[in-house]
Amino acid sequence: MNSTELSAIRESLLSLKGAILNKTNEFKQEQSLAVTVSDEAEAASIDISNNISIHLHERDRNSLFMIERALGKISDGTYGQCECCAGTIGIRRLQARPFTTMCIECMEDQEDLRNSYHQ
Repeated sequence: MNSTELSAIRESLLSLKGAILNKTNEFKQEQSLAVTVSDEAEAASIDISNNISIHLHERDRNSLFMIERALGKISDGTYGQCECCAGTIGIRRLQARPFTTMCIECMEDQEDLRNSYHQ
């Protein structure tokens, strides 16, 4: 991977990080608003909506952790190295999923292993 590609991926990671942090602030503001309702159906609807928001927020927190990890790897020069086989992760995979930690082959092996446990 050349320096231009690495720089573009770094900018992409920083952009994703910014978007997640903005959503986190919006989530906190939503959670701080107290809503009183008189109808049980409306209360249930709001509860479901809150549960979905919490789930999405948790997923964003996990993504933020992975982004920080990828940025650290860029800094220390290990970005693009598979954590399983130590091989090189393909540039197209990194461009599509810039905070991935495994090459496609190792990811497929892990998914096959996971699927065999759930059968």
